[in-house]
Amino acid sequence: MENAQKIIEKIKTDRLKPIPAWKFRFKKILILFFYLLFVLIGAVSFSIILYSIQQADFDLLKHMDHSTIEFLLVLAPVLWLSSLIIFLLASIYSAQYTKKGYKITKSRWLILSTGLSMALGTLFFITGGANWFENSFANNLEIYKSIQEKKITIWNQAEEGRISGSIIDVKSDTIFLRDFQGHRWKLLINENTFISPRVLLEIGEEIKINGSLINDTTFRATDIKPWSGKNFQKKNRKNMKE
Repeated sequence: MENAQKIIEKIKTDRLKPIPAWKFRFKKILILFFYLLFVLIGAVSFSIILYSIQQADFDLLKHMDHSTIEFLLVLAPVLWLSSLIIFLLASIYSAQYTKKGYKITKSRWLILSTGLSMALGTLFFITGGANWFENSFANNLEIYKSIQEKKITIWNQAEEGRISGSIIDVKSDTIFLRDFQGHRWKLLINENTFISPRVLLEIGEEIKINGSLINDTTFRATDIKPWSGKNFQKKNRKNMKE
């Protein structure tokens, strides 16, 4: 009883008041909001990582004079991998402050948060969201260098046997190409040239080519492949026709 009286006196002396219930509810909602936000940002990061893997040309590795690590650093979105890790850790930290969050171990929160981010990220990737996010960052942030820009850099090395661009004319054994820097090329092809079934040799088709440089305007093609994925190519052809 004496302790209870001391507590009452303490409340009166310090003029303590009970914390309104709405503040606890607001805190709970705020923690949940930040948890879902961190998971969502992690999902965006994961979707762009998947997009970069799709865009990566791993067959280039055998043609690269530089190291494999250097090649991957040029094309792989290190920024997004870092942000994925950071926001996954942030989501785990925020989850610990939920009502029953302390009962779940950090390893289980890691599995749950990673699973959610990967599932949502895969959904973004499948529905084309990763490409949209990538383009948005590239268009609105001057310091951000898009995956496509890095890819163009890799495929703009004629001396190393790689060029890319858009077809401007097609003859029986010759393709005329304008690369992404505006340079015009004459591509020589023959029966030994591998042309991917996904490539349509028509005006406006964007392609990438392995081969050898003959002179400043002529290139002998050994392999011709589509520049981007199937769906992107279809969309590009539709825009060209319109």
